[in-house]
Amino acid sequence: MRVHVRPYLVLCVAATVLAAACSNSSSGAGKSATSSAAASGTTAAPSARNVPVNEPGVTPTEIRVSGVAAATNPIGGLFGSAFDGVQAYFDMVNSRGGIYGRKLVLVNRRDDKFSNNLSEVQALIEQDNAFAVLPVATTLFTGASLLAKANIPTFGWNIQSDWIGPPNLFPEVGAACQGQGCESAALPYIVRRLGKQRVAALAYNVQQSADCADVFKSSFTKYPTAKVAYATKSLSFGVTDVSADVKKMVDGNVDFVMPCMDQNGVLTIAREMRQQGLNAIQWLPDGYDQQFMSRNAGFFEGSVVSTVVAPIETTPAFPALRDYIAWMDKAGYAKTENAEVGWVNAAEFVHGLELAGPNFSRQKVIDALNRETAYDAGGMIPPVDWTRQHTDTHFPVTCSALLRVHNGKFVPLFGDPGKPFLCVRQWQAPTVDQVQPFTRQ
Repeated sequence: MRVHVRPYLVLCVAATVLAAACSNSSSGAGKSATSSAAASGTTAAPSARNVPVNEPGVTPTEIRVSGVAAATNPIGGLFGSAFDGVQAYFDMVNSRGGIYGRKLVLVNRRDDKFSNNLSEVQALIEQDNAFAVLPVATTLFTGASLLAKANIPTFGWNIQSDWIGPPNLFPEVGAACQGQGCESAALPYIVRRLGKQRVAALAYNVQQSADCADVFKSSFTKYPTAKVAYATKSLSFGVTDVSADVKKMVDGNVDFVMPCMDQNGVLTIAREMRQQGLNAIQWLPDGYDQQFMSRNAGFFEGSVVSTVVAPIETTPAFPALRDYIAWMDKAGYAKTENAEVGWVNAAEFVHGLELAGPNFSRQKVIDALNRETAYDAGGMIPPVDWTRQHTDTHFPVTCSALLRVHNGKFVPLFGDPGKPFLCVRQWQAPTVDQVQPFTRQ
């Protein structure tokens, strides 16, 4: 469940601390309680009415946006595909006449090359003349304060604490609890449901990674559905020899591994587990990457992947998901997790324009979205309550779509047909037995 430090953030900090080569290269529409477009998951132009709008990035024929992603990065992240998701959504809306007589235009795909976010955001603000900023799919989000100060509507991928607070910053799922105080019943609940009994937490020797492992451990202390049989926070970023750690997991009869590591790290762990005959599965909150999984299928059979966007494997596909698949295929774009987050970012931006009306402004878009109490992009994400979720990191309901790896493919796990998200009402639950799971689209 999306309540912990994400491994991509861990890797960003680890690579910075250890002077990794940061410039090297590596891979429905808005819905609210009042949205009439929500039922179909598509967005048609709410009005052909074109009135003068005196706002940055707005012309009589266009609404211009710009984005920034760590397209060039040393950890194999597919962050740049977020641009494709935005463009595919804009293509869909523009094919139907645009919005208020204007086409949506992504004018710049900025690459912060893993570590230059502040300078790229500064340049975006000063040079791109953009009405809004989307997508933001980065490892570091050091430019967040600049965007908050400029009060530009900004939409992106929430893997950093920088998204928490400013009312003009809209990450795809709202504020996410990270670090101390984020003990959660969600993962202990899932481990119990999988029938696992002895878990291991592995982390790098940098603070964010160590904090992630500490949250895993403390969650099982608070909700003891399984024993933490082994834990370490001493692995070096880029480690290639984990034989001693896996030997300790073998000795501890570990059957569920929770790595606070990047894809290279989890693959190193998986290879050594096979070498030593450890029959355990891994928990992969950043594992929804079909290319990576296809290449390494044999090492992750049975492992569990989580994502906060509706997987394309959801059956039956609902209207907004069908739109996403169709328009990504039409453009020949790869359907990655980052691409789908970009699509959701674009859907929310367009929804804000719809709510703001033909005489829209940046402030009207921000204010309108911040009155939404159940925004879910036509079912592409769990509902977000923007009256609370800029700052409420302990929102009482947390949701993820869960998938099991089988023969290198992702198979939905625990969800009902057409409802990809397993949600739990937690935080106040004194025991995991009082967690209330339910599924939702």
